[in-house]
Amino acid sequence: MKLGKHYRTLMADRFFVLISVLLLLSVAWWALESAGSKPGTRTGRVQTESLTEISGIALSRQNNDVIWAHNDSGDEARVFALGTDGGLLGVFRLEGARAIDWEDIAIGPGPSKDRDYLYIADTGNNDLSRRTVTVYRVLEPLLETIPAPKHRTLTGIEVLSMRFPADPRECETLLVDPLTEDIYLISRERSEGAREVASVFHAPGPHRSGTLRTLGAVGSFAPSAGIRGGDISRDGRMIILRSHSPQPKKGALLWKKPDPDSPLHEIFREDPIGVPVRSEPQGESIAFSPDGEFFFTVSEGVGASIYRFDVP
Repeated sequence: MKLGKHYRTLMADRFFVLISVLLLLSVAWWALESAGSKPGTRTGRVQTESLTEISGIALSRQNNDVIWAHNDSGDEARVFALGTDGGLLGVFRLEGARAIDWEDIAIGPGPSKDRDYLYIADTGNNDLSRRTVTVYRVLEPLLETIPAPKHRTLTGIEVLSMRFPADPRECETLLVDPLTEDIYLISRERSEGAREVASVFHAPGPHRSGTLRTLGAVGSFAPSAGIRGGDISRDGRMIILRSHSPQPKKGALLWKKPDPDSPLHEIFREDPIGVPVRSEPQGESIAFSPDGEFFFTVSEGVGASIYRFDVP
């Protein structure tokens, strides 16, 4: 009997030690995360199962702490408003729009000079069968003026049809110049030596709905991996692109414009700054915060993490 009691006491002690070790490891892991052992900070997780294939994000400049996001191909023509903690704030359908293969979203100026607009790039072209692509433009909703539930249909959608100057291209990145309204599309392709080439195409603003425009080829550069998304800072001085590199240290490419008066696309003549991000195998989306101090990324998947990083 004494041996049995001793044995039970010993096993209880070992169980307590095991639980204590696991608890300490959990605390240590949390401390390492908070101390920056990995780049960035997780601000939350996407809290809707309707948004599982995020292909593009944009940080609102008129709604505080709001991320606009959309799914890749296969969803309805709609955008989601999320908090930076991932909470769902609203779902907005675009009247009359189609979602063939939405790839990116941006915020920029438009006809009403005191308001921002959402630009959504329906530019996916994996099989290179689309001769023309579309960028939709709509006035950005002001969430505080919309009663709950914030599920609405947006009207007044502008259809900006575009074609590339030669052959069709696969394009996953939309940039809108906040100062000039110019639109840039960045295509991705591989050369004969399996080397990535990113080509930059340009449509100068202003834009008129219902008019087919031919994009101008204004530059190219050779990233280490395919470019999957991007953004321009609010002051027009920085561009950040999401690289589909398997190495997180090369996951974001940052350019800073040395001459404020030079055309924006000339920035790609310079070498970018490689900025580390988290390992997100399906990560395609990236966007600056309104003040340009941070940038955010979100990956695909159910409950995807939202990360915030300092801009170096």
